[in-house]
Amino acid sequence: MGYTTGRVKGNYADILFGDGATPTELFTQLCGINTRGLEVTYANAFEGTDYDCADPEAVAQTLREVGAQDWSISGSGLYNRTQMAALRGLLGSSQNWRFAMDEPSGDGIDDGWWQGKGFISSFKVDGNDGEYSQVSLTITGTALLTWADAA
Repeated sequence: MGYTTGRVKGNYADILFGDGATPTELFTQLCGINTRGLEVTYANAFEGTDYDCADPEAVAQTLREVGAQDWSISGSGLYNRTQMAALRGLLGSSQNWRFAMDEPSGDGIDDGWWQGKGFISSFKVDGNDGEYSQVSLTITGTALLTWADAA
C-alpha cells in the first residue's frame, strides 16, 4: 500500500491581499485566519450534440466547452485588530488576492500560488462573552484565477 507523500498541513494555506503598487506589488498575509478555502468552478458550458453522419441511428455524442470560470476564497479565524484598518480599506473595491500553499518543504514541487482580482463580498465579525472575537470573509473573483510558479 502506498501513502500520500505530498501532504501539506492547513497551517501553510495562506490568503494574501495586494497593495496595488507597480511595478512590484507587495502582498500581505491575513494573519489570524485559521480556516482557509479556495473554490474554482467552471460553468456556463456551451453544449451541443454531434451525430454520426455515417450511422444516423448511432448514439449521438454530447459536446461541451467551458464558458466561464468563477472562483472564491473564504477564510475565518481570529479578529486581528492590527489588520482591520487595512481590511476595511479593501471593502467595496477590487484588488489582487493570492491563495498560497507555502509549506517550507524546499523540494520545489508545486511552489507558487493562485492569483486573481476580486473583492470582499462577505465580511462578518462575531464576538461571544469570554471568547476571542472571530472574523469570516469571502473574496469573490472579478477576473480569471491563474497559477503563478514561485520564482
